[in-house]
Amino acid sequence: MAQCKHYEICGRDALEGTGEGLCILHSNNLEKDTKAFDEALAEHRKEKGEDFTRFVFPGHADFNEATFIGFPSFAHTRFIQEADFSNVKFNEGADFSYAKFTKFASFFGATFTKRAYWSDVEFSEAAEFSGAKFFGPANFFNATFIRDAKFSRAEFARGATFTLAKFNDWTFFEKTTFRETAFFKDAEFVTRAHFFDANFLADASFTRATFNKGADFSGTTFSTKVDFPWVEFLGRTLFLSREANGHPIPIFSGAVANFRQVAIAPLDALAFRDADLQKCLFEGTDLRKVEFAGVKWTQIINKRWPKIIRKRWPTIVSRNGVYDEIRAEEKGETDKYPLIEQLYRQLKQNYEDRKDYERAGQFHYSEKEMRRRNPETSWGLRCWLTLYLLVSGYGERWLPPLLYAAGLLVVCAVLYLFLGLYPKNGGPTLVWTSAWDWLRSAFYSFRVITLLRPDDLAPIGYAKLVHALESLLGPLLLGLFALAIRQKLKR
Repeated sequence: MAQCKHYEICGRDALEGTGEGLCILHSNNLEKDTKAFDEALAEHRKEKGEDFTRFVFPGHADFNEATFIGFPSFAHTRFIQEADFSNVKFNEGADFSYAKFTKFASFFGATFTKRAYWSDVEFSEAAEFSGAKFFGPANFFNATFIRDAKFSRAEFARGATFTLAKFNDWTFFEKTTFRETAFFKDAEFVTRAHFFDANFLADASFTRATFNKGADFSGTTFSTKVDFPWVEFLGRTLFLSREANGHPIPIFSGAVANFRQVAIAPLDALAFRDADLQKCLFEGTDLRKVEFAGVKWTQIINKRWPKIIRKRWPTIVSRNGVYDEIRAEEKGETDKYPLIEQLYRQLKQNYEDRKDYERAGQFHYSEKEMRRRNPETSWGLRCWLTLYLLVSGYGERWLPPLLYAAGLLVVCAVLYLFLGLYPKNGGPTLVWTSAWDWLRSAFYSFRVITLLRPDDLAPIGYAKLVHALESLLGPLLLGLFALAIRQKLKR
């Protein structure tokens, strides 16, 4: 009698009359005798151990609460009916590579003490891993979940790999804990993915992943670093803070988040609420319609101010920015400035569309700052931008132009006294030794700077030049002051 093609695994003879050259354990005949299969399976486990490679289970595969002492192999195995591995203990891990689960598969509460291989596995119906514990690395590389995939409250202690995995139906990772690096690179979520209250205690990577119906990351904890570069968010995706002891903790708090080159369709599909974006990178991502509610941006501190002022009054000398600017400055990547300028322009438009003019003004300031510092900006434009910055903070600071205007008024009043100012209706020229003449000169300077055209006094000699300069600079400074006030108060 001919041996089974996989004799080295099963040690059995092939079935006669089938033409497969396979034993009852490996036969692909879906109508094979289930009772005979179970008897052969029991005999195999007793004599050969836990190598089930390429087995085809015709009926219900019941391993509920079983304990595998060794390292069982279910590689290339097919489960025609339901497979129940609930509360199973895999003391040495397990290999399910290329396995196919045709019906519902349950690994609810299962424990994998060591490495678990799931690469290229296929689940045609729902897959239940809720409460499962993976104490060794779990590799789901290129796995396919055609129906629901539930990993609720699962725990991955030594990393999890879902690279190239495909989730065709609802996906649940809520309250799941990843204690080491979690990889979802190039994964595809065909329907909505749920990661709410998940805990990523180490790095997480979703590089080039696709969320066709969006995702929910409400209450998710990212402790160190999370990567979303080149990700496609094609449906409503929410990043929301969590609560601990009754207090909200912003999402991404203390973590570095990479959202570079992200594709968002529609443009308002992405939302950040109560999020800490101080270390989030957005280069190459269109932020015009992204929702930012209650978020905390990176604070860019103006180093031109003395250290004591920066330390005691940081809010006065700082502005809202993106972490991309800090990274570019640290690495000397001045070629990134045009891209960062574009980010600020998009954020300005975003907040203007939401009628949040105060924050729009801060990003307008940051936009102009990037243009001024850009090495490709022409020398002439850089000079004008520098002057614009010093005089009124790019039209966003009301105090500098007011102080400059007040200083101009005082200086011109003094110059009028020393250069010559006389009454048109006759009388002696004003002198600096008279307190009353000081007041008259100051009032004259005030009327000049406000374009009230005083007709009771007239300048003499070089004082006329002072009058011309004050008539030109004064209204300009007051105009910049009014513009800044309007930016603060407009509705």
